[in-house]
Order: sequence, then C-alpha cells, then structure tokens
Amino acid sequence: MDANRKISKLVETDSNTQKVGSIIAVQRSKDLNHLERRQQQRAITNDMMKVALIYGEKGFSRGAVIFTLNDRILQWTPYYKFIDVLRGLRVVCLSGPPNPKILTAYWHEETRRRARK
Repeated sequence: MDANRKISKLVETDSNTQKVGSIIAVQRSKDLNHLERRQQQRAITNDMMKVALIYGEKGFSRGAVIFTLNDRILQWTPYYKFIDVLRGLRVVCLSGPPNPKILTAYWHEETRRRARK
C-alpha cells in the first residue's frame, strides 16, 4: 500500500479531523480551478491538506493564514511514519479551520530539504 493510501486511512481514524470541517477552494475570477490544478501538479491530496490544517505550524503573511508541516511537529503525531512524505507541505488559506477557505497548497523547498534527525 502506498503512502497516500496509508495517510488516507490514518486521516479517517483520526478524531482531530472533525475540527477541520469541509475544505472550501477559493475560486478567483481569473483562475477558477487553481487549487485543484496545483494539487494535481504537485501530488497533494485533500487528506494531506487536512493533516497540515490540523497539525501544521500556523503563520500569517499578507492577510493569508499559512499552515506548514515540519519534522518537529510531525514527530509527535500519528503521522510520524510519513515525515519524509509530508515534510514541507504548506497550505495557504484566507481563513483557518473550521471550514477553511484554501487558496493554494505547495511544497516549501527549503523546509523539504531540511531534515531533522
């Protein structure tokens, strides 16, 4: 079973996922399906985004809320087995949980390269 399926199964059993609510993709007038297209290009699933919204480090930039996953955060979660898969995931939202309005999701390369041992 690949990592994405294992993460999906963990998200299903994780009681904290109820705090997130439903994921809402913000549709801008210039680019209606930006989030879905970027998710497909970058191999980011909705379950990965839920993990970032629940356990990610919260930051603010230019009016947006950014959730970032790194090794120190994932070390103490049920997703510690998937540190290499989830490291560096960033989710950019207009508003945080519950029912987050997500602008985009991407891999932060600097965090992704910096592995903690």
